[in-house]
Amino acid sequence: MQSQRPTFQIQLLGDHAIVYKSNAGQLKGIDQDLLAFTQFVTDEKIHGIKDIILAYDTLTLVYDILHFDSNPFLFANTILEQFNASKKCLNAMENKSIIEIPVCYDASLGIDLQNAIKASNCSIDELIQQHSDKIYTVYCLGFLPGFAYMGDVPNAIQLPRHPSPRSKVLAGSVGIAGRQTGIYPSTSPGGWQIIGRTPIKIFDPTSTSLTLFKAGDQIKFKPIDLASFHTLNAHEDVD
Repeated sequence: MQSQRPTFQIQLLGDHAIVYKSNAGQLKGIDQDLLAFTQFVTDEKIHGIKDIILAYDTLTLVYDILHFDSNPFLFANTILEQFNASKKCLNAMENKSIIEIPVCYDASLGIDLQNAIKASNCSIDELIQQHSDKIYTVYCLGFLPGFAYMGDVPNAIQLPRHPSPRSKVLAGSVGIAGRQTGIYPSTSPGGWQIIGRTPIKIFDPTSTSLTLFKAGDQIKFKPIDLASFHTLNAHEDVD
């Protein structure tokens, strides 16, 4: 018995982008059919596609209008029909490798850690275990170049954003905001609850890939001690 192939709503975004939207909704996290479709479009290297942007329940294809006729809906449907006719596996998470990220949860780096354990009514060790035991999915990139929105944070340690954001959060800071967790790829203002910091550089404008993550990636945090953090720290901290 063949598995049912997906259908998506197709919408135009300006005069050079197409949006495929699933019916799953954002609350269910990233849509697996859409993730498989994204992989198909990426693998096919379709001439004229300038950018592929996956986020939660949408896939946006930015295209060069010089390479397509005046009927973008026909172009959009043709790509989807090619995917549906292919034998690509719809379980896009199958055999997907997990990216392990070291995180130091020391109170000197996790500047909201004390408030977090009070709000969660748990010990530091329990909070660290719950945060680091989970395998997270990158739902989308946004806010800053390389900032990955990951979910879902266990219910017991979900924390609200600060009412007023800090003027400065250091690069590598690991935070929680509601059901999502994320890493600040560069030093910036921010309102997430900071519970630790990674020594790994997440965004590098000099590299080919620019960022360590992409939508659909699987992430697991690995606790490290403070000495290991300072040994591995790749960030240029500026006071």
